[in-house]
Amino acid sequence: MLPRTLELEFSEDLEETSLYDQMDHQAVNEAFVTDLVAGGSVGPDVLDIGTGTARIPIFLCQQLEDVRVMALDASTAMLDCAQTNVDVATLLHRIQLAHENVHDLAVFEDDMFDTVLSNTLLHHLPDPMVLLSESVRMTKPGGRVFVRDLVRPVSESAVEAIVQDVSAGEPESAQQLLRHSLHAALTLEETRAMVAQLGLDPETVQMTSDRHWTLDAVIAVA
Repeated sequence: MLPRTLELEFSEDLEETSLYDQMDHQAVNEAFVTDLVAGGSVGPDVLDIGTGTARIPIFLCQQLEDVRVMALDASTAMLDCAQTNVDVATLLHRIQLAHENVHDLAVFEDDMFDTVLSNTLLHHLPDPMVLLSESVRMTKPGGRVFVRDLVRPVSESAVEAIVQDVSAGEPESAQQLLRHSLHAALTLEETRAMVAQLGLDPETVQMTSDRHWTLDAVIAVA
C-alpha cells in the first residue's frame, strides 16, 4: 500500500486555479449532484465546503429550484473564479460565496444546515477528521452529510493507470495534479474508521467509482 503523501491544502496560484477550472470536471460534478439528489432529501439550506470554482452548487441549483447554497473555500483565487461562474449562471441570489477555512468553521452554529456536502477536499487536509466532524456538527438532525473523495491506490502502477484513464488528453500539469491528489487520498478502510469514530455506520461509506468513495449519512434524530 502506498503511504499517504500530503499536498498543498489550498492554492492561491491564479494560473493553477484557471487550469483547474478549465479541466474537464463536468462528468464527475454532474455525477456528484445526480447521486446526491437520487439518494434522498437535499436542502433547502445547503453548505458546500471547499466549493472550488462553484461548479457543483451551480449544477445543484439548476436541478433543484428550492435549494440555497452557502459555498465556502479557503482560496481567494478559487472564489474569484467561482464568483464569475455564479454570475454567468445568474445564480447570485441563491449561491452565497464565503472565504472560510475548514479549520475555522466555529462561526457556523450546530445543526445549521439541512445538507452539508464536500467534493474532493478531504485529501487536501492533513487532518481529514476536521472536515468530517464539522460536517456532522453543522448538519440538522434528519439532514444529510454527503462527502466524496478520491481513494488512494495500492501502487504507483495503479496511480498511473488512473491518470492515463482519466486525464490522458490533459496537459502534463493537469495529470500531475491528479497524481498528487491520488497520493494524498485516504483508503476506504481509513475513511470508514474515521466515520465510525463519529458514531456513524462505516457502511455509509461506499466505493462509488473506480477511484472515489462516498459518505452518504443521515444524521440521527435524538
